[in-house]
Amino acid sequence: MSTGSASRARLACSSCTRRKVKCSKTTPCTNCVRRGEQDACKTDDGYPPLSRPRASVAPSLPETITQRRAMTISSPAEEQPPIDPGLELQHSQPNGDAVMQDAASVLEFLAWGRRKDPDYHTVVSPETHMTSEPAPEGFDQCSQLSVVQLLLPSPRQVWQLVDWHEECLLWYHGSYFAPTFRFQLETFYSRHGGIVDDRGVNLQWVSLLFAVMAATLACAPPSKAHSWGFRDPEVGNLSRRWFQAIITCLNRADWTSNLSIFSCQAIATGTVPAHLLGFSNSQSIHLAAAVRVAQSLGLHRLGPDASGSMLEKETGRRVWCQLCSQDWFSIPFSESYLVNPLYSLSEAPSNCHDHDLTSLPSHIPTITSYCRFLREIASIMPQLQDGLMSCNTPFTRYEHVLTWDARLRTLAIRERPIFLTNAPLDPTWPSWVPWGRRALAISSSHKIIMIHRSFLSDSFTNPAFAFTRRTCLAASKTIIKEYKCVIEEDGPILWIHQAFSVAASIILLLDILHRDPGEAECREHQQLVEEVVGTLRSCRNSAIADRSVKLLGALLVEISVAMNGNAISNQARKRHRDGTSVSADSSRRITPRFNVGAFVRAFCADTERVQQPNQSVRLDEELATVEESPYISPPNQSNSAPIANSPTNYPVDFAQLDVNFAFPPAGLDTLNGFENLLYLANHDHVTRF
Repeated sequence: MSTGSASRARLACSSCTRRKVKCSKTTPCTNCVRRGEQDACKTDDGYPPLSRPRASVAPSLPETITQRRAMTISSPAEEQPPIDPGLELQHSQPNGDAVMQDAASVLEFLAWGRRKDPDYHTVVSPETHMTSEPAPEGFDQCSQLSVVQLLLPSPRQVWQLVDWHEECLLWYHGSYFAPTFRFQLETFYSRHGGIVDDRGVNLQWVSLLFAVMAATLACAPPSKAHSWGFRDPEVGNLSRRWFQAIITCLNRADWTSNLSIFSCQAIATGTVPAHLLGFSNSQSIHLAAAVRVAQSLGLHRLGPDASGSMLEKETGRRVWCQLCSQDWFSIPFSESYLVNPLYSLSEAPSNCHDHDLTSLPSHIPTITSYCRFLREIASIMPQLQDGLMSCNTPFTRYEHVLTWDARLRTLAIRERPIFLTNAPLDPTWPSWVPWGRRALAISSSHKIIMIHRSFLSDSFTNPAFAFTRRTCLAASKTIIKEYKCVIEEDGPILWIHQAFSVAASIILLLDILHRDPGEAECREHQQLVEEVVGTLRSCRNSAIADRSVKLLGALLVEISVAMNGNAISNQARKRHRDGTSVSADSSRRITPRFNVGAFVRAFCADTERVQQPNQSVRLDEELATVEESPYISPPNQSNSAPIANSPTNYPVDFAQLDVNFAFPPAGLDTLNGFENLLYLANHDHVTRF
């Protein structure tokens, strides 16, 4: 071992070295403090960690570590907040290209309250990091069923919530069979008096009841909630407590051992309010468990010859359809999936009305129509992922992306049922049809972006991927346009409305960062994002909206910093010897480099400081000036060419898109593209879109 290697080895304490976990290289280190072993924290040779620093270490690094060690020693261990390993000092130089390639995914996931830091390296030790989603104060006592009982409103209000869910929300997820649930609810009140711990009451069914109520209260317009007697402060409080009661009842019923379709229905239904209420992380874990429960129950093998009554099979197929959609739509975020389509043998739910279960043609809207069609879109995602993993070059990967881009366009334009197109509304159609049209337009546009996610970052700088840039910008504008129409309607507030509008806004902002400030698109895109922020500010009872306002606001500050920096650079440009301006050279552009990793860490740190009043530094103060911003690097010359207008540039409206596009110009480089495009702004990943 070289002398340099030996010096580096002494930076980590012996305990972390033995456990093979990342050490903060302080005395005592953060891991030993958490384990209560700060007195035993030392390096293998007993010397201070930095007694013989390597000559190659930058001068500022020992000073920084020394300062951190001093801060650690001077503060009582019990007063130190848990430290996210992703926020700790990185001793290796981060890969800037990898960070930027994941930019949209990282930023989108932030809006969901989740973290996908390109510089974050997972540690095996369970002691390294411990966080939990915020819970209302005192709710831990709701593990007692007597407290859960107190969460139930009057029977009249329960029925109002259930009725509205069936009429205005069930079409969107289709996780349970409404007539059966209504009969069970009647039995709950007539036979058991509405007592959750009465003998014979299935707590897993009670969890489904709370899921239905939580989704209703979270998604109903404020005017409708007021008509039921729920005022604004109570809406936010109750909807969150009802959501937590879902898991409380499931755990009391030992749902992972006592397998029941009720748990699958409850968790699938719970996805509807989970993201709005800020439970994206836990919901993604529960969905994974629900998939395994469903497979154990055989819900993935409900083929034409499966045993059981027609009602039982139809009920199972509906919840399985929803679980598959949620799993496959999460692929861009998790980069994997649980349900292999090869082993999912269940038929799709019948296109039927609940009162007779008679199969109807696909052009007739029923309670299952939207979910059936959305599952077809979702089934593209595992095939896309499998193909991308088997490709060996960016060229073949991009060919694969274009193939599935064409397939989604064909599906969304030519194969969608007529009631989900722009055809005149038939008065005999259900009331949800207009809402379904907008939800499909928003979701389809987001899925187009998901298909192109691997090349979105490169599309801003590499003209070979100009089609991806145009496609994602057009899809983003479609999402924002539809969202503007949604807020004028009196329909359900779906989490995809807010989440995907934020994803679209992030793409527009990233596009601005790769343009000259004088281009007309800069002002257009910035104005669209500002309108989205204004709309999100008016949203109530939404964790996505609250986080996204802060996230987009911080990004808009970065845009201002970048544009000001470019303006200064433009003024300082010299002229060529022939008298032409440097800016006239279309092959070179001055573009600031946006440090996504630094931005994410600062944004997350600011969020933690909001939860810790003793720390007062604010994110907007950190982003105040160009000199103080750690996210925008000094402008430098780039070889990226401006994206030229092309006749294949698709209009915003999906109904007018032409699926016969040409392959982008040659010139693919050897860099892998941007994996997992839009992960951070909205979620929890993830799930049902």
